[in-house]
Amino acid sequence: MNKPSNDLLVRLLSGAIVIIVTVIFVALGGWWFTLFVAAIVGWTTYELWQLLGRAGYRPSLSVSLLTAAAAFVSVRLPSSAIVFPALTLALLASLAWQLRRAPARPFGDWAVSFAGGFYLGWAGGHLAELVALPPDGRWWLALTLATAWSADSTAYAFGRLFGRHKLAPAISPGKTWEGYLAGAIVSTVAGALLGNFAPFGAFVGGVAGLLVGTLSVFGDLIESTIKRQAHAKDSGQVIPGHGGIFDRIDSLLWAGVVVFYVAIVNLGTFQLPFP
Repeated sequence: MNKPSNDLLVRLLSGAIVIIVTVIFVALGGWWFTLFVAAIVGWTTYELWQLLGRAGYRPSLSVSLLTAAAAFVSVRLPSSAIVFPALTLALLASLAWQLRRAPARPFGDWAVSFAGGFYLGWAGGHLAELVALPPDGRWWLALTLATAWSADSTAYAFGRLFGRHKLAPAISPGKTWEGYLAGAIVSTVAGALLGNFAPFGAFVGGVAGLLVGTLSVFGDLIESTIKRQAHAKDSGQVIPGHGGIFDRIDSLLWAGVVVFYVAIVNLGTFQLPFP
């Protein structure tokens, strides 16, 4: 009788610690937060490497980490002279690894190593870059966390209580349309409420919340697809009662990208990459 309650206590305590640590680094901002996100991306890349290995691939952790770092730097330091050399080095090194190892499925193993690292580094770089946005990037970070966490929590709770129609039964049987819609609504409200106290205002906060609530679920579904192929329940066990780091940030990665582009459109700094 005590085990379920003990498990819940462990889950609540570890979750509270994660939230407190995250809030501390958000409050510190600047390069403290950048280093925090970089460490998370690095560990998540390691968890993804393990999942891909269990899924039958022979990925290279070195290639994934190198690519993740190059993609992260490319977003976080877009004007730096090391951006293109870093990406070029990651690409060429990964191709050299493919030829040297000559595995049974060389292209497939190279592709998952490179693509996995690039995905995590690129999305994580956007999350870290939020801290550099004017007038105070910590407001954009707070918006990202508030909308992503409210969407996730509401979708889980409302889906468990009232969910009847499966959202993606072949990928994540626990997700329902009822929970998904409730999460999007609450995320929108959370964004608008936060916007009342932030420089960007309630309208921008609400738009960001709506987009995060409707799009961030794809980050969760992507990880669920990988875990299903790897026959794994969690990406790791680093957070007691919650699983791995990847399990905690799968939706947050998408939320960071969404809020980043909402922010630069609102700030009037968005530019297309062509005339």
